[in-house]
Amino acid sequence: MSIRTRLAASFVTLFAVALLAGCETGPEVKSEAPTPQTVATAAPKEGAKKTGPVLPKGVTVISTDELKALIAKGPEAGNYLLFDSRPASRFHAATIPTSIMLPDTEMVKLDKEGKAHPLLGQDKNKLHIFWCGGPT
Repeated sequence: MSIRTRLAASFVTLFAVALLAGCETGPEVKSEAPTPQTVATAAPKEGAKKTGPVLPKGVTVISTDELKALIAKGPEAGNYLLFDSRPASRFHAATIPTSIMLPDTEMVKLDKEGKAHPLLGQDKNKLHIFWCGGPT
């Protein structure tokens, strides 16, 4: 047998062994499904401070009822833009009607470059609502 034939046979054998060994145990697959979220229904104690992130000046938290009312009106009548800041896989799995996908990672990248995203629009009087998987 020539050296070429022996090398080819060795590579074929190694490939076959690697393929068969790889079929026994595959990589662990993690679910992309969003984690279930719950809402606390207990009323806060009197005098208790609200806990949550410190928001920049001019930024407020919108309630679920206020958001529902805006969505019922629609983006034009409600004068708002609703952005889903979650990763694309979660956006495509489910989102709030009328929301636009704009992941926070993309916003951070554009902010570092000193640019604004074209989806933010030119009208500075429109209400811009951002939501993600967090409490606020």
